[in-house]
Amino acid sequence: MGPMMQLTAGEIAAILRSSLTAGHPACLVATLSGDGQVQSGSPRLERLIVELVGSDPAIHGTLGDPSIDQVAIAHALRLMADDRIEIAVADASEIDIPRAGRLLFEISRPSLELIICGGGHVGQALARVARLLDFKVTVIDDRPEFASREKFPDPAVNLIADDFTAALNTLRFTPATHVVIVTRGHKHDEICLRQVIGRPVRYLGMIGSRRRTTTIREHLRREGVEPTLLHRVHAPIGLDIGALTPEEIAVAIVAEMVLVRRGGTGLPKGAAGPMARAR
Repeated sequence: MGPMMQLTAGEIAAILRSSLTAGHPACLVATLSGDGQVQSGSPRLERLIVELVGSDPAIHGTLGDPSIDQVAIAHALRLMADDRIEIAVADASEIDIPRAGRLLFEISRPSLELIICGGGHVGQALARVARLLDFKVTVIDDRPEFASREKFPDPAVNLIADDFTAALNTLRFTPATHVVIVTRGHKHDEICLRQVIGRPVRYLGMIGSRRRTTTIREHLRREGVEPTLLHRVHAPIGLDIGALTPEEIAVAIVAEMVLVRRGGTGLPKGAAGPMARAR
């Protein structure tokens, strides 16, 4: 990594805005002074931005010392891998900062997006639940009556009434994108899965029984789709909570999406809690 230049406040804002638009998380790193204040001085600031672009980070700015930059970059990447963290402070006791001091890490993450293939009962319930979690929701259905405001009255839900393949080819997929395939039949499910299985999405799930999803898996495997891509697909979809109604299925799907993003076991917390140990 060659020498990096200090950034102006305007440049910092532009980089962070650009990363959000592109769907990339970014981490802004600053040095804290002894009283806990962010150090500043000239119009050009000692700030470091670590932008996660695919598997390779893009680095902007500097903290004024290449050795500190290297430590800050490594720690920023560790923090960005944990979606539960938005802000953190680290000192020499936690990371090997070459000289005494503390670093402030502020993580900027793009808005979560959900693409629902299928505007039936499950798709409708899923859109409602996902909106409660502030997902940007897009629904695709090749039947105009199922991609309509009558079915999806929330004006914040983006509706696309078009052929599934054509519609998916118009959309952008980023690490903030979640895709759920809940069309009216296995033929359309397979079409949608084929279009998105290689995209860089956070979550990809497809509804269907084990028999049905196994059949689709074998079709794709014979077409040469790599096992690593097939392993990413959550199918059958959702956590096992005994869901039966469209609303319950939607809760099970969104719960699995949260599990993938935040981490956890999916097990009941109370099973080993103090109430369960009562004698």
